Amino acid sequence: MSQSEIISKTDSTQRSPHKERKYWAWAIGGPVGLIMTNLWGRIQYFSAHILLIPQLTIFMIYLIYSTVDAFNDPLLGYLADRTTRFTQKYGKRFPWIMFGRIFQPIFLILSFIPISIVLNDPGNLTLSIVWLLVMMCIFETFGTTAEINQSGLFPDLFRTQSERGKVIRATQIVTIIFQILITALLIPIILGRLGGKDVPEAYLGTAIISTIMFYIMLIPFSYGVYENKEIRAFRVNLDKQKKSYSAIKESLKRIFTDKNWMAYLIMFTLYSVAGICFLNGIPFFLLDGLGYEVDSIQTILPTLIVLIMTFVGSLIFIPLVKKFGTKKCGIISLGLFSLFFLLLFSIIVLPVALLNILCIFGGFAYGGVIVTGIYIGAEAIDNAVIKSGKREEGSYNGVLRIFTAYSYATQTLIFAIVSYFTGFVSGDPSTYTEAAYNGLLVQISLIPFFIMLIGAIAFALMYSISKEKALENTQKLKEIGL
Repeated sequence: MSQSEIISKTDSTQRSPHKERKYWAWAIGGPVGLIMTNLWGRIQYFSAHILLIPQLTIFMIYLIYSTVDAFNDPLLGYLADRTTRFTQKYGKRFPWIMFGRIFQPIFLILSFIPISIVLNDPGNLTLSIVWLLVMMCIFETFGTTAEINQSGLFPDLFRTQSERGKVIRATQIVTIIFQILITALLIPIILGRLGGKDVPEAYLGTAIISTIMFYIMLIPFSYGVYENKEIRAFRVNLDKQKKSYSAIKESLKRIFTDKNWMAYLIMFTLYSVAGICFLNGIPFFLLDGLGYEVDSIQTILPTLIVLIMTFVGSLIFIPLVKKFGTKKCGIISLGLFSLFFLLLFSIIVLPVALLNILCIFGGFAYGGVIVTGIYIGAEAIDNAVIKSGKREEGSYNGVLRIFTAYSYATQTLIFAIVSYFTGFVSGDPSTYTEAAYNGLLVQISLIPFFIMLIGAIAFALMYSISKEKALENTQKLKEIGL
C-alpha cells in the first residue's frame, strides 16, 4: 500500500496515545537547543575580547542581524503553515525542523572563525565584522526554521495537560543532565584546555566538538518530532479544508488583536531581554570584572547552581500549574525572577560570594518561568485555534519572534551604553576600573529587574485564560476536530 493510500485510510481525528519513548525523544530537543544557545551566547564576548570589535559596533551587528531575523520569522512561519508539499509523506513540521537543525551548526562554527587572522590580515576589522554578520544571519535563519516549527508542533502533538506535563517533565530531566555535563562542565573545560578565553582557536575547537555532540543527539530527537500517519492525516485534512492558514492580512489582524497571545508575547519578549542581559553579561562580569578563568570553579559554580535549581524549580512548578493554573503560577514565577535580579544588585556592597547563594533562588524562579511559559504559549494557541477555527501555529510563533529577535540587539545596546559611561573595554585591563565593575553588575541585575517587572505586570493585567477555561478549550478542540 502506498503512502498516500495509508494516509487516506487513516481517520484524521484519531490520535493514539504516545509511547513513553516519544516524550523522552522529544526531550532531547532541550540539550540540542541548549548546545547551540550556549555557544551562541559566547559570540558577543568573542567579538569584543578576541576580534576587538567596539561595543557600539557590536550593537550595530546585532541590530542588523535582528532586523534580518525579524523579517525571516513571520515569513518562515507563514510559509510553514501554507506548505502542503511534504505533509502527506513526512509531516507538517518535521521536515522544517530537521532541515534547520542539520544545517544550523555549520554556520555557528563559521561564526567563530576569526577570518581576519585566517587571511593573515589581523588589522582588517571590517572583514571580521562583515564575516561575522553574514554567518550570524545564516545561522539564525536555519535556527528560526527549526524553532518556529518545533514550537508550533508542541501544542498540536501534545494535546492534553497530562501529555504536556509528561513531556515538560521529561525535558527538564534530560536537559538538566546534559546541561550539567555539557553546558556547565564540559564546554568550559574544553575551552580552557584548548587555550582559554584569550585564544581564538579555542572557541573554534569548542564549537566543532560541541557540534559533533549536537549531531549525535539529533538522532533520537528526530524520533521525538516525527509525525506519525495519524498526525499526518490530520494535517493533510486541515490543508484540504484550508484550516492551516489564512491570508496574511487576516492572520496578522487576528494575532495582534488576541489579548492572551499579546500578553504571552510581551511577557516572553521582556523575559528574553532580561535573560540575555544576564546570560551574555555574566561572562564579562566573571572573566573581566572579577578576573576568573573560563574553566575555574568560580566561573563554573554559579552556572552549575542555576542549572540544578532550574531543574528543581521546574519540577515543583509542573504540579503547581496543574493545581492552580498557568496564570497564577506565571505571575508568581515572573515576580520571583524579577526579585532575583533586584537581590543580585546587592553584590555592589555585599561579598561576591553571595552570588552563589542568590543563584539558588534565581535558578528556582527561572525554572518556574520556563515551565509556566511553555504552558502559557500552548494554552494561548489552543484558545486562538478555537476562536479562529484554524491551526496557524507557525504564523503565531513567527510574529512572536519578530519581537524576541530584537532581544540581542536591545541587550547589546544596553551594554554599549553602560560601557560608554564606565569606559569599559573588554580585552583592555587598563579599563577594568571600579566604575566598570559596577556597570557590569548593573547590566546583569538592576536593568533586567525593571525589564522583568514590566513583563510581569503586563502579563498579570492582560492574560485571562483561567485553569477552567484551559481545560474547556482542550475538550472543545476534540469536539470540533482541531
